[in-house]
Formats: sequence, structure tokens, C-alpha cells
Amino acid sequence: MVKYIAKANNDVLSHCHCGEAIAAGPAQLDCPWCGCGWLFSCMKCRKAFTFGRVIDIDRTYADIAREDLVARGADASDEDVADAAEWLAEAYADLTVGDSVVYLDGAYLRLDTTDFAYDGWFAQHDFDRLPHAIAREQPNALHDTLGNEHYWREREFEPEEADPEDDES
Repeated sequence: MVKYIAKANNDVLSHCHCGEAIAAGPAQLDCPWCGCGWLFSCMKCRKAFTFGRVIDIDRTYADIAREDLVARGADASDEDVADAAEWLAEAYADLTVGDSVVYLDGAYLRLDTTDFAYDGWFAQHDFDRLPHAIAREQPNALHDTLGNEHYWREREFEPEEADPEDDES
């Protein structure tokens, strides 16, 4: 039995209508403003939803990772499954069953997170309160921030230039 994320509800933004949806692992692309950087996707229908809750699930992270990779059409080699399972175990380590959670740029966060500064996979973020939480009172908050390409581009990490001394050729 491991901790995992299930869809909590259909609040704010949810295209998934599966009854008992669990979240797929992040499949974030280089366009996180489209939703891939701030929404969960359902492992079954692959449609997006905003809010998750942490549950106990009678599976292993390796089983979940393999199913998710196969469903995406990605390589599901033993090494890829092991890497994904390790990432999942680390991502869930600080979460507790029953927590309300959201996804943001490579991290699962408790919905009530405040004073948040984080270097994500794509950009740097700094919020007094998560836009997902604000969206419960102001539904446009997600689109105005995380759904806005400009938000991401102005915070995007600059590509690191290769150090010539690291070149082994």
C-alpha cells in the first residue's frame, strides 16, 4: 500500500468525469501554461482536473509507473519504471493521507501552502498563496497566472550554457 493522488472533485476546472480517477504522473511539456504545468491528468481518460486528495492505494509505485508509461506510449523499460517509481516515492514523501493537493511545475503541494517559493522544472515561482487556492474564490485566478504564457516566460529558467571544460571530446 502506498500514498497516491485521486481526483478530489470537479471544482474550478475539471474535464475528467471518471468516477474514481487517480492522477497520472506529470507529463509536463515545454508549454506548461497549457495546463500540463499546473493540472493533474487522469490516468484513465487523460483529461485534466485541478484538485487532488492523497489516498492509500493497494499498489506499488512501480506498478503505477509502468501502467502510466504504457498508457502514454512511452518506454516502460525496467530502468524507466524504477526511475519513475523513485520519483513518485520522493514526491509523496511529505504528503499525508487526506491532504488536499495540487500540482505545480514538478511538485505536489498541499492546497493550503502559503509563502511559497520554488524552482520548478520550467520556472521559478513565488506566491503568498497558491493560485489554485485563490481560484476557489476567484475562478479566473488560474488562467490569469498559471494559464498565462507570459507568467511562465518571465520566470523561465535560462538554458544553461555548456562548460567547455566539461566537454570530454
